[in-house]
Amino acid sequence: MIEINESEQIARIVRKHWFVLLSDIFVLIAFVAIPVIAIFLFHFIPMEKFFSFAGSEVYVGSFFLFAWLLIVWMMGWNMWTDYYLDVLIITDKRIFDIDQKGLFRRTSSSFRIDKIQNVTVDQKGIIQTLLDFGTIRLETAGEREDFIASYIASPYEIKKFINNFQDREMERAKLVHLDNESD
Repeated sequence: MIEINESEQIARIVRKHWFVLLSDIFVLIAFVAIPVIAIFLFHFIPMEKFFSFAGSEVYVGSFFLFAWLLIVWMMGWNMWTDYYLDVLIITDKRIFDIDQKGLFRRTSSSFRIDKIQNVTVDQKGIIQTLLDFGTIRLETAGEREDFIASYIASPYEIKKFINNFQDREMERAKLVHLDNESD
């Protein structure tokens, strides 16, 4: 997982916006509705044309229904895991990004706050603007790629929060530098 130094304090834990989970739930509802619609449509088609012995359509239909619901359940579990375990942890010295990619794959990265050069917020469309979520891009000094966190709730508040920590870190660095010059 992540290792936080004893001198670090967790300042904030940020997750994706609830709308991301809600949109995933709507997708699951649509997938659950497919067999209901299929049962309704096949009710009007004589099954004797497709099956050679009487009553087999009940067993075959039940098998496909339960197999379909198992697949939908696994999709839902994967969506919930992705939503719940994708997290951005902001400490007073570093930012950790934990990105869950499927059930058994996770990417974790971190970088120091004093290495951040620019914080950009991007909100696309009326839904992201009205519900206050969007993408945060953190540009760091060095050869590493920019850090991008999508669908973050209250991105402007998070940007302000990170900028405040940056300012504090810069002030602390100036004080240390001035203290070293006076020695």
